[in-house]
Amino acid sequence: MIAQTTKALISAAALAAGLTALPAKAQESAATTAFEDAIGAPQPFLNYPKPWPLKHLIKDGVLTVGTTGASPPRTFVDPVSGELSGSYVELFGKLAEDLGLEVEFVQLEWAGILPGLAAGRFDIACDGASWNAERLGSDQFLMTSPTGLNATVGITLKSSGISTFDQGGFTLGGVRGEIYFEGAKTKLPEAESIEFPGLQESLLGLQNGQAQVIVMNLSNALSTLESAPNKDDLVMIGPALEVFAQSLCVNPNEPDLLVAVNTLLGNYRADGTLAELVGKHATSTAEVDLLNRIGY
Repeated sequence: MIAQTTKALISAAALAAGLTALPAKAQESAATTAFEDAIGAPQPFLNYPKPWPLKHLIKDGVLTVGTTGASPPRTFVDPVSGELSGSYVELFGKLAEDLGLEVEFVQLEWAGILPGLAAGRFDIACDGASWNAERLGSDQFLMTSPTGLNATVGITLKSSGISTFDQGGFTLGGVRGEIYFEGAKTKLPEAESIEFPGLQESLLGLQNGQAQVIVMNLSNALSTLESAPNKDDLVMIGPALEVFAQSLCVNPNEPDLLVAVNTLLGNYRADGTLAELVGKHATSTAEVDLLNRIGY
């Protein structure tokens, strides 16, 4: 390994010596290749405090997490064990472990998550909160670097005959306070809308005719089409109304936790941990794999 690294560094120096004879873009390309060869494959950053000295946790030695437990495959209650499960439940547990903390979950509806952070009920939350200007600039919570990409789509019954959002004439349903539901109402102002407290309630509303289309993010839609009891009766519609980055949310009084979590999330992207956790509970890791499309 040392010999390979030394050889790469020598090659980089040789390339650098001849860069002046190359056009600017060619110089940049050669320098980038040489730099990549010298450094090697993506690798985590390990020179961080262990344990991390976090000063403003809700409880000493504990990472208190707010979660809905109602957004599969990221967070849900296992029907067999009755325990919280999902890719983000495991992600929160991994963060706590690497910070030298115990993890404690507080389960509540999505509408209470962001206000709960502002009120200091927990240290970290969100099963993937979508980015927008208002949230990124909020003083009520802090947003981490992205954990995934997502999109706003719809689920309807095959028997409805609805195949695109453009058809119109249907009642739009979604979860109270979720950004993709609110965004859909803005983009489809002519549609009548009805809100539900959670994903399962919205799907029940679809089944009993309260709404003809249920708006949700793409991750939840794919999970629904794979695991819902009536999955054979359902179909996804589009095209996607919005595409957005999503992340975790941190208590606004804990900027030191934000730095720590961002460091670890960078590691999890580099070493494949984030994709592995998502892949355990989803049919695809595309939401993580495509983060490089927005610079992560």
